[in-house]
Amino acid sequence: MDKVRTTKLLSKKITLSVDHNPYEVVIYTPRKAILGKLIVMPIFNYQKDSQYVDLITPLVDRGYKLITVNLLNQGDMVLFFSYYFDVFKEILETLYSKKFFQKEELTIMGIGIGAYLASNMNFYHNDQIKVSKIVLISPVNRYKSEYRISGEIENFLTPTYIFFGQLDTVNDINSRYSIFKSGKDNPNVHFFSYPVTGHYLYYSATTSRDLENIYHSSGFDLLVGETRQDKIPFLPSEVVFNEVFFKHLFNIIDNRTNRRKIALITDAFSLFTNGVGWEAELLRDELEKLGYDTYLVALWKKGEDFANLPTAYHIPIVSSLTKGIKGYDDWMALRVFHTQRKAKMLAMFGFDYIHLLSDYSMSVIALELAKITNIKMLYTQHNNWKMYYDFKVGKLAKDLSVKNIKKLSLNRVFKECPTVLVPSQKSYEILKVETDGKKDLRILPSAIDTELFTLSKEDRTKVRRLKIKYKIEDKKILGFVNHISTEKNVNEVINYVSRVVKEIPNIVLMIICDASVTERLQKYARKLHIEDYLVFVNDVKISELKYYYALFDVFVSASSFETQSASYFEAASTGSIILAKEDKALEGIFEDGKNCYIYNDFYQWVEKLEKALFSDSKKIGDSAKLTARKYSQEKWAKQVSKFYTELNDKK
Repeated sequence: MDKVRTTKLLSKKITLSVDHNPYEVVIYTPRKAILGKLIVMPIFNYQKDSQYVDLITPLVDRGYKLITVNLLNQGDMVLFFSYYFDVFKEILETLYSKKFFQKEELTIMGIGIGAYLASNMNFYHNDQIKVSKIVLISPVNRYKSEYRISGEIENFLTPTYIFFGQLDTVNDINSRYSIFKSGKDNPNVHFFSYPVTGHYLYYSATTSRDLENIYHSSGFDLLVGETRQDKIPFLPSEVVFNEVFFKHLFNIIDNRTNRRKIALITDAFSLFTNGVGWEAELLRDELEKLGYDTYLVALWKKGEDFANLPTAYHIPIVSSLTKGIKGYDDWMALRVFHTQRKAKMLAMFGFDYIHLLSDYSMSVIALELAKITNIKMLYTQHNNWKMYYDFKVGKLAKDLSVKNIKKLSLNRVFKECPTVLVPSQKSYEILKVETDGKKDLRILPSAIDTELFTLSKEDRTKVRRLKIKYKIEDKKILGFVNHISTEKNVNEVINYVSRVVKEIPNIVLMIICDASVTERLQKYARKLHIEDYLVFVNDVKISELKYYYALFDVFVSASSFETQSASYFEAASTGSIILAKEDKALEGIFEDGKNCYIYNDFYQWVEKLEKALFSDSKKIGDSAKLTARKYSQEKWAKQVSKFYTELNDKK
């Protein structure tokens, strides 16, 4: 074990003889104890497993009095559950009679095999020793004749909290799921799984300082211990304690277990330049402020290092196949196999609410998860599927069998989700027709993090530096920011610019996009002989987008495909002048001549562009900023949380 810096623990060792066998008992007393709390931990140490050490020190450092009972001698591989439970009972009663504990609130905690012994305390009766709660950490279900937790868990009477360290590649899902299946309907049984990602507590000479900072930022006092690495380089051991685990554990011991757990399910994390991913990230942050434990569940590229995940609240679902789609150079079609197995893994997190925010691969997993947990799922539709299939996906039907995908996935989503959220009146009207008015549709425009797009005086300096960097100080700058794909119609903007460069020779079009699409757009610009009028900026972080919006004289969009484009609200938040193609998605939010300019054809585009560039349009930008503020993330998250409780009022 690597040497680590730890708090000095005050401990006392005693040996108790039961049935002529010696057992080691260690009593840990913290310097600053939380009064009235006692944890008793049975340990089977025959494998020299050091992981329980990772648990002991943080618990004692936190202030809990702890007693560990080592029940097995080294090398003893024969386990008789009923025998060792009788031993544990006798040791517990002996400790009580010797007044090592008396009136404390007693928590029994077991890891692995020890979890099975701890679980049997549900059926322990003693008028003097009262067990207030039981915590089972990573129980296994291999020895069904000796360890019958899955057969008796439905009868547990003591509040029992079960943790599974989970990743979708862990072994033995079915045996663990049998525990969940047996206990999910028992109100005394609660599941508190935690994702095993790159954010786990592992000490080594090179990483201890960084991980200690992570630990401190989570509100804990000390990071200790050593964990094992799996044979797969990027996959930690399945029993690894991270900050999510300790947050749940401390809340359980301190009787703060009223936080609901939410799964936000989408196809891509915000890491992959995806608008829905950013929305999910924003919603997660706001729901956390409202007191929820919120997890983001999304696809993860096969072989990608889990250490790249932002937090331990990001649950990766590893794709089975990665394939690029023509016309979507910055997007990957990620196929997922074994959807039922992955849904079972997610079920063991014990979610209270499920919110699906995408329609692709992950919708199948979300539907399966809702089915096996009996949770009524909320669904937010971001894409207008009727337009999508007509405009884009139909062209790929031979490659992707999209008709079958729509039949199997999308139709199931509409059928099995009681409530569907849509971001605009446009989406509402289309879906109302498609669902024959039989679906509960709610209009809830997506929010934008207005603080993220608010500029300070220092930010204005950065904007001026960008103009110098790209040598456009004396230019009229049009800006296009979007997830570049065919239906976003950026080619129309490039075409229109090519037709006005003679009248406005100092014009330049800056396109913010992924590097993967730049070459295609440059080729089109060369065809129109305007490559010198275009500036490409690749892979801009969302935290830096506000500088570019502020850089633009006019933000332009030619898309008529939107349900509610986040880029409009981002631009509006910075006070940018918006020039957008007419679209029903704008109705009721953006109005021509009031907070934006709207066009139908090239001639209107030129007319509105001249107004935006050469007349006083400051009032338009100020009005756009006020519009964006109406859709605050706080109000949005509160409304979403109401939908969760409406759908699952019995929770």
